[in-house]
Amino acid sequence: MDVVVVKITRAIGRWARLCCLLSLCVLSSATLRAQGSAGQIEGTVRDEQAGVLPGTTLTLRNQDTGVTRTLTTEGDGRFVFPALAPGRFTLRAELSGFGVQEVADMTITIGLSLRQDITLKVQALAETVTIHGESPVVDTTKAEISGTVTQQQIETLPMNSRQYLSLALLVPGTTVDATRSFFATVNVGGSMTFNGTGNVVDGTINNWAEDGEPRQDLPAEAVAEFKVTNAGYKAEFGLATGGVVEVVTKSGSNALRGTAFEYFRNKALNSRGVFETLKPDYRRDQFGGSAGGPIRHDKVHFFGAFERTDTTEFYTVRTGQPQFYSSLEGTLPLPSEQNLYSARIDWQMSTSQSGFVRYLGEDDTKTCQGCGGTTASGRDELVPRQSLVLGHTWLRGARQLNDLRFQYAHAAFYGYPSGTDLWKETGAFPATRVNRSTRTYSFPSLTYGNNYDYISPESRWELRDTYALNLGGHGVKFGGEYNYMPYVSESAGNSPTSGTYTFSRDQFFDPNNPASIAALTGAATFSASTPNTTSHPTKYYVGFVQDDWRVRRNVTVNLGLRYERLYGSANEDLDLTSFPVALPYVDVSKRGDTNNFGPRTGVAWDLFGTSRTVLRASYGKFFGHIRLLGTLPEFRNFRQFTINISNPAYPDPYLGRNPLDFIVTAQAPNISVVSNEMIQPAADQVTGGLSTTLPFDLGLHVDFVYNRAQGDYKTLNINFRDPVTLARPLPQFGRIDQIRPDTDLKYKALYVKAEKRYSHNTQFLVSYTYTDSNDNSPMGRYLDVNNLSLDLGPSNGERKHAIVASGSVLLPWDITLGVLYTYRTPLPWSATAGRDLNGDTFNTDLVPGTTRNSGSRDLNLPAVNAYRLANGLGAIAESDIDSSRISLLDMRASKALRFGDRRKIDLLLQAFNVLDTENLQAQFGGGRVGNALSNTFGKITSARPSRQVELAIRAAW
Repeated sequence: MDVVVVKITRAIGRWARLCCLLSLCVLSSATLRAQGSAGQIEGTVRDEQAGVLPGTTLTLRNQDTGVTRTLTTEGDGRFVFPALAPGRFTLRAELSGFGVQEVADMTITIGLSLRQDITLKVQALAETVTIHGESPVVDTTKAEISGTVTQQQIETLPMNSRQYLSLALLVPGTTVDATRSFFATVNVGGSMTFNGTGNVVDGTINNWAEDGEPRQDLPAEAVAEFKVTNAGYKAEFGLATGGVVEVVTKSGSNALRGTAFEYFRNKALNSRGVFETLKPDYRRDQFGGSAGGPIRHDKVHFFGAFERTDTTEFYTVRTGQPQFYSSLEGTLPLPSEQNLYSARIDWQMSTSQSGFVRYLGEDDTKTCQGCGGTTASGRDELVPRQSLVLGHTWLRGARQLNDLRFQYAHAAFYGYPSGTDLWKETGAFPATRVNRSTRTYSFPSLTYGNNYDYISPESRWELRDTYALNLGGHGVKFGGEYNYMPYVSESAGNSPTSGTYTFSRDQFFDPNNPASIAALTGAATFSASTPNTTSHPTKYYVGFVQDDWRVRRNVTVNLGLRYERLYGSANEDLDLTSFPVALPYVDVSKRGDTNNFGPRTGVAWDLFGTSRTVLRASYGKFFGHIRLLGTLPEFRNFRQFTINISNPAYPDPYLGRNPLDFIVTAQAPNISVVSNEMIQPAADQVTGGLSTTLPFDLGLHVDFVYNRAQGDYKTLNINFRDPVTLARPLPQFGRIDQIRPDTDLKYKALYVKAEKRYSHNTQFLVSYTYTDSNDNSPMGRYLDVNNLSLDLGPSNGERKHAIVASGSVLLPWDITLGVLYTYRTPLPWSATAGRDLNGDTFNTDLVPGTTRNSGSRDLNLPAVNAYRLANGLGAIAESDIDSSRISLLDMRASKALRFGDRRKIDLLLQAFNVLDTENLQAQFGGGRVGNALSNTFGKITSARPSRQVELAIRAAW
């Protein structure tokens, strides 16, 4: 190994110089990028004496589509078939004087590099020898930490709501905590924020430019398989400070095949919810189907899928204070609907060129989002999305490949007060729109009111391309991409005529009783804002080079360098002349994060040269999203005004004056400015691990991940009043909120995974994750400008321990049983004071003597009780505090009724939370009462569903 180390050391210097030169070439020429989801088959053809055999004709055939590729081995006997979509393949080797050999049933999964050497025997008889290939349980050529969810798992494991992405949680290092309810999403690796995971579908970006979350969903019937990479991914991927999820959609085959299905749930099949006194009339219908087949045999294929979901579910409001809020407590309907579309055509133009076109569409309508727990009102949402992708792959001989992708995507988010009419037109604020908002009342144990009104359409024009070269022991890729993303953000505001009142104590409140509204007392703050529209396009430039260098037969070094440039996210294009007053602390000439070079290195060492045990390690620098919603307020200065009043009069905070006159009279507007040092969030990842193949097709993987992500934004008021003189540094302004790249997240984790790929009618996967993650509350406002360290604490999504076990087995009589068990320890939470203690007009202060997110960790309960006693409230015992741990057992059983080789009907029964376990705190983190002035402090007022049973029928032909 000493010789290997010397070779690696000498080559790194040459490689670094080559990276810089290639990067410059890429940036100055056509944009190039690889389709990372493609797999490949490589190997060497030899005779029985181990001599290489140049000139061997190799033909690779996709067993489903009939598409073939042919090449001839060169002088070293090596061959590579790159850019393979997931599927089953047969490889045929022919050379004059030797017997023909075929290797059948080689299965390629996303990104898999399969080595298949071939030994030809001298021809004695005119016969063809066929052997069956095996996909490795362990990939010994990559340093990344990843896992693939296969079609077999998608079809046999219980999958709630047919949401394929939920199966990403089978892989260690994944969670949905710290995500939001807007979109189907998952946190991967060290991405403890909702915008830290990269999402790729068919080689193109599937993230919102607005906030970095997944842009759209797709039908489960259209998903061939998907891959979750926690850490160590190559230079062809970006816009992620944690991990990446890659999805490949299905293609048609030479056989005409299709499906039709109906999944059904209702009240009679479910258990009563944790906080429900009676079972509501719950109903859920999910139906659709798919069809695929040949347009031209072996050449052109089509595939399409459709899925619709109609749901009438319910939310429960539980304040713990029925003597005050009984008119708003109870269980109420929550209807929603979703339509998903997918269509794809693949065309094998020749043995060297292929292309595809794919369309995805989604229409998603939800009601009363945010309702439940202590919130008795919310918003309705309409979120339409679509994506059109074109792809072209060109094989240039046996050693070169060009892969091109183009995408046009459009999506919009419409959020409006529940029960009111949808408004889509931007830039218009007539009274009919503004007046549909109502005043919001916020008490320690209840929030009620409707003033959310938001529109945000955006588009993405994406072009990416890669050029790949097979240079003996080097697999070199270099490429890049360009994205143009026009975006409009519009808010009708927290209307000044309605606004939000926050009260420091619970009291009787009935919105249908004018006398109770008039009798409210103890208003602590009042806030409001005026409407505004902002149009702000951004751009994304990328150049990268990647070399997978086979140093020796059993040692692979992954070397990469990626350059990224997000233009516009730091408001580099801000026009200062458009403002009536100069913005302080702003120097646009100093803005722009232009030095984002991210090296990626990794080593995969096949310890014994048997492709059964690999030792791996990696380091990489990765760059993420700048969330536009954090920086856009700078454009709204002197266009959208905010009002924040401490100890306001009630019910009229303006004391009879016109709200707009109140803003002008104040003559000290609150403004928002972006730091001139604003950068693209960056993460440094270090990994190390070992994978080995055990008997009976078992794989064992143990990995350590360290991820430090910095540069996401925090908000700090840099014009805070002097606590003695009450004077501000700039008295002509009120609050000056500076958006600063101040966040610091440190994530350490241990991943353990044991898996058995499907064989002998059985598969299973068991994973364990230990997480230690601390940060200073990314994307939040600093709790106290005089003590920034108060924001330090465990990450919002940190669950120390997680165990996920899944498996399926094919039983006699064509019965398949699938099981999924999940256990996760509690989330952290903060004890808040319930009033403004530091005079910053925000009700977010912690209880004195406690730290952020110390709940369920090391909460200073005596300090909480001392604070409660000082406010006339009783003590809280440790036993009064609820736990948010998760314990879920899901099961799936299906019986196949077959009618010939291809036609069948599956009868399915799925049960979720089979043991009817009480799992407090709804999936997206709502319902925890952290307000120390509440009589229900420490309680959780929401829960995951109790046992739900689903019946289904699925026909396939």
